[in-house]
Amino acid sequence: MHSNFKLFTLSEYFFTPVPTKVAMGLSLGEYSALCFAGAFSFEDGVRLTKARGEAMQAASDACRTGMVAVVGLDVATVEKICAEASAKSGLPVSIANYLVDGNYAVSGAIEACQAVQEIAPSFGARMAVPLAVAGAFHTSYMEPAVGKLKEVLSSVEIKSPRLPVVSNVDAKPHFDPDDIRETLAKQVTSPVLWETITSTLVKSPEFLKAYEIGPGTVCRGIIKRYGKKLEVINIQA
Repeated sequence: MHSNFKLFTLSEYFFTPVPTKVAMGLSLGEYSALCFAGAFSFEDGVRLTKARGEAMQAASDACRTGMVAVVGLDVATVEKICAEASAKSGLPVSIANYLVDGNYAVSGAIEACQAVQEIAPSFGARMAVPLAVAGAFHTSYMEPAVGKLKEVLSSVEIKSPRLPVVSNVDAKPHFDPDDIRETLAKQVTSPVLWETITSTLVKSPEFLKAYEIGPGTVCRGIIKRYGKKLEVINIQA
């Protein structure tokens, strides 16, 4: 599982002076973070991510969908673009990844995604480019994948993690195993609230440092957007 996740040192969640580690992972990276936190074994993590990928690929194959990165606009403007693109194409498109202010990914039918690309420049977008992905991830288009994922989640032993793992779905940590199963099942059809997660943690006075584990430094770049002096250490997997 070579997906990036962050490990923060904070005391925010327990309101004590003792530093607490908090893990978080972007999209698929949430599984890496949960595995690191001891919620499930590495072997079960591989089973889960394999099942998730296969189920989402099958959902993607069922209809022509995609994703577009919209850069240079605030969230309210991107939402307006999605509304216009949906009306123009007659098909839904919506924000699927709230990455960071000025950088959002939208998901929907191919026709709606194309409409986003056509409309975005008139709203002042610096870029609106299609992403090299199989389908409209983190939207209702992935609903067919939920049943299969739930089936595999129910067969895997999940424990309460040894440290908070912040969910992409609601930007909160979950500790109950059944709650974790339910949240992971929701994740494939829910927008990724990465902007909320990172901004909340970075603004905490207890923030000490972060580690980005895995290839690339995208998450490090996002943290640095909130303050160049924030310490983020990249560890290549």
